[in-house]
Amino acid sequence: MKKKRIRIGAICVIAILLLGAVVLVKNNISISTGTCIAADNGEYLVVLGQSPVVMHQRTGKKTVFSGLNTGDKILILHDGIDTSYPGQTGLYFLLKLSDGEESDVPEKIMDELQELGWLHQTDAEP
Repeated sequence: MKKKRIRIGAICVIAILLLGAVVLVKNNISISTGTCIAADNGEYLVVLGQSPVVMHQRTGKKTVFSGLNTGDKILILHDGIDTSYPGQTGLYFLLKLSDGEESDVPEKIMDELQELGWLHQTDAEP
């Protein structure tokens, strides 16, 4: 009898996970991990692969970005990515995985975002 309950419980958990996966795929929602960048204008970006993507919060009035700093490793649940530079995506969920530092972001991306005015200029080169 106990084994039967465990089997039924396991089947229910698997069914719920499969249903959740179908809903995510049907609504073009993705799960990604990346490195956070806090821009000077109050926006937050995530580096996915080698590209920065601006995150726009889709749900709730409370900001999910509080406590984030440039370089932090994050996991996000988001919709499609617009093909602009930097890209843009709608954010449904964000989880900070670990603290990081600005040096964790590729220097090329930081330089490009500085040239576009997203980030402050660092010390001038001689």
